[in-house]
Amino acid sequence: MAGTTEWHSAKTVWVAAGGTAGHLLPAIGVAEALARAGVPKESIGFVGSTRPLEAQLLAPYGFELLQLQVSGLVRGVSSKNVTGLLKLAKSTCGLIRLAKRMKPSVVIGFGGYFSLPPILAARLSGVPTVLVETNAEAGLANRVAAKVATRILASSESCGIRNAQLIGVLLRPEITGLNEDFEASSFRSTHGIGDHEFLICVFGGSLGSYSINSVVIALSEAWQAEKKPPAVIYHVIGSRDFPEFRNKVAELSHSSSPVRYICSEFDPEIYRAIAASDLVISRAGSGTIAELGYFRKPSILVPLPNAPRDHQTRNARMLEDLGAALVISDEALTKERLAEDIERLIDDRTILEHMSECSALAFKSDGSTEVAEVVLALTGKRGA
Repeated sequence: MAGTTEWHSAKTVWVAAGGTAGHLLPAIGVAEALARAGVPKESIGFVGSTRPLEAQLLAPYGFELLQLQVSGLVRGVSSKNVTGLLKLAKSTCGLIRLAKRMKPSVVIGFGGYFSLPPILAARLSGVPTVLVETNAEAGLANRVAAKVATRILASSESCGIRNAQLIGVLLRPEITGLNEDFEASSFRSTHGIGDHEFLICVFGGSLGSYSINSVVIALSEAWQAEKKPPAVIYHVIGSRDFPEFRNKVAELSHSSSPVRYICSEFDPEIYRAIAASDLVISRAGSGTIAELGYFRKPSILVPLPNAPRDHQTRNARMLEDLGAALVISDEALTKERLAEDIERLIDDRTILEHMSECSALAFKSDGSTEVAEVVLALTGKRGA
């Protein structure tokens, strides 16, 4: 397992999640639920990628991260696939050796190619595995892992994995610990946004979205020049694109136009902005879908076009079918199209109210505790 970091102590519960916040945040929610049930935090270890995001997100919780140098596979014949398979095999063999030494009780996988080596290593080492699928359409890694998993848990009946037990959606732990009073006051008061100002929250996932960023910045420029409609735009760009847009967003942020523009490079507490907003514009990852439902927020969703098995489109269409969201494909996203949809919603608040009510239908329960119960049963610690 060259290229990994070592855990400082033996781990009896391995949590395989990485690559994006959409995979990692639900996994943290489950790990916290296990800790509340009596599993020592120091015995829970995360397995993920070498991306800085993962260490950054895990740091506040005190969980250790073992990082794998694994790369994803591409469609068609490519030398990258040969390299990717070699890395996957090398990581799997290294994890088998680690499993023999540490003897974990269970491995939990949350999807993404970083989660596949730990699941395969557990299977080959005789360790029980729990597979968790949070998307409306399962990705390739989870479809492969499902063939060897001990238990399969899914938040959507449409995920495409047979014999999956249906559970609630998974939330990051900070959200379920919030009190009801913070929503309207915390974020708005921090940024000087009045209770009656129309707040639009825009983000493109943990890595950001160039297409959403460029269109929203162009739209903000046009609105500030026209001094309409009355709105506050809170835009989280993401560290990947921020250097390119730095000068432009500085101009927008300091404009004297009644259309206010507030920019952030990265916001680890984006859920506070979601909770305080009147409308959300974003990609359609499973974590975002869960939070939109929990906070009953109407949204305009722009699914990531190259997501595995196009699962973000499935996620977005699910909310659209409920009446909770408007969906714009990435190729159809323009300043004019986005402006038309937003202005229609601002002008007719009854549509927004209806979308909010429909959004709540997407959230049935927090599945973190359900996953934790399955894990505890496999480890013989039910009721801990």
